[in-house]
Amino acid sequence: MSVMNTNTLNYASFIKTVVWVAVVSVIGNALLTVAGKIISNPPETFGPYMYGSVIGLTLMGVVAAAIVYIVMRRYISDTAKANRWFTILSVVVLIASFYPDVALPWSTDADQVGWTYSIMANLMLMHVVAAVPVIYYFTRSSKAVSSSS
Repeated sequence: MSVMNTNTLNYASFIKTVVWVAVVSVIGNALLTVAGKIISNPPETFGPYMYGSVIGLTLMGVVAAAIVYIVMRRYISDTAKANRWFTILSVVVLIASFYPDVALPWSTDADQVGWTYSIMANLMLMHVVAAVPVIYYFTRSSKAVSSSS
């Protein structure tokens, strides 16, 4: 049986943080999408540079991270320890998220989509642009989401 955290999240405040992080991440990734299209001129059907997928995948990542953060804060009694473990897990997930981008130049689809190293680097940067505000704002939201005792 795990010990429940007595520090409960102020969910209204945390949701505001999640919305802020989502907006910052989506704007950053939309700008990188524009830059990537200008620099590498991929085909119009290049999925990773379609705004719907950029926005949708960015939002899914932020929401998934928020759920993980809520669970960690709920079950790890020390907020500092929860933040530390969240940061470690986030960095591991970020590094793992680079694999599909790094592997695609060697896939059979690479020639069909006009895959280039500049596209690969830009897509990896898009992962960083989403991860940095997640890690920074979620772990610093402790004042806004600290215990209500």
